[in-house]
Formats: sequence, structure tokens, C-alpha cells
Amino acid sequence: MNNLFRLTTIAGLALIITGCAQYSPYCDPCEPRARTYVQVQQPPAQPAPQASYASPKVDDTLVIKVTGYGAPKSTFESLAQRRLMALRASELDAYRKIAEQVSGLHIVGDTRMDDFIADRDRLRAYLNSFVQGAAIINQEFEADGLAVTTMSLKISRSRMLQQLEQERRWHAAGGHLPPGSAYSTPSFAPRY
Repeated sequence: MNNLFRLTTIAGLALIITGCAQYSPYCDPCEPRARTYVQVQQPPAQPAPQASYASPKVDDTLVIKVTGYGAPKSTFESLAQRRLMALRASELDAYRKIAEQVSGLHIVGDTRMDDFIADRDRLRAYLNSFVQGAAIINQEFEADGLAVTTMSLKISRSRMLQQLEQERRWHAAGGHLPPGSAYSTPSFAPRY
């Protein structure tokens, strides 16, 4: 009985193993074994014909062009120093204007009331941005010593809109508020 069980187990395992053998599409048992092979020479490869039409591209590039101004400060003693500082101020003003165009401004305002009369109105503008790739087109001085800088920046319109949407979501979630402030939880943050 024990030998019969061993024999059936071995036969069953052999059947399972041969049933799991890999089938090759090149070795069909119905085909005769003798095969003849013919070698065919192919002509040299020629480049594939190119399509004659060009798909229309949507121009996604936006060129932002700004002008920055810088006034000379009278506290500097030498004319050269006043001119250089005015030139630098005009460059920074141009960078600020480009950053406003790319990232937008966060404006916060408050009004003080006294006896139901508006006593003081105050607006603050915040800007936090990174500008890279802006090119200075022209720098010149006016007759009164005012420095003028013209800059331009090429940017992808779709990328800019994506960044603006990301900034909007960050502000809406209260990311601009300092930790521990009265509005540190986003549910109580004012919506601007």
C-alpha cells in the first residue's frame, strides 16, 4: 500500500512537471522535424520619409518687459557714488516689477476707526519671489540724475500660471502667517 502511494505520487508529480514545461512556438509537435532555411539578403537601409507637414505649435512664451527707476541720494559725497547707487536702485526696482508680474503681490490692509469714523487706512504689499534669467536691455541717466533700467524676462505662460495657482493655494491655507499668531490655524485665517 505504501509503495502504491509512492508510485502514484511520483507519477502525479512527473505529470505536473511535464505539464508545466515551457512551450516553444518554434517547436510544434505537429510539424515535421526537418526544416530548410533560406538566407535572404536585404537591400541597404534607407532613411524613412519625413512628414511634409509641421504640426502647429502654440507659442507659450511670454516676454515681460519692465522699466525701473532710481533716484540719486544726496547723502553721498561723490557724484560717482550717487550715480552708481541710483543705477543699482533702478535695477532693483526693475527686478521688483518683474517679480510682481511673475509671482503677484500679497496686499494686506487695515482701517482704524474712531467714533465710527475712519481714522487711518493702511495698505501693505508683500512680495516673496525668485527671479532668474532677467536681461538688462538698457541703462541710462536722465538729465536730473535719475537712473532708468529696462529689463526683460522670457517665461513660459503655462508655468507662470501654475506657480501663481500654487502661491494662491499656499496663501489660502494660511502658509503666509507666522507660527503662533492669532490666525495660525488655517480655519481662522482671513481670506484676502
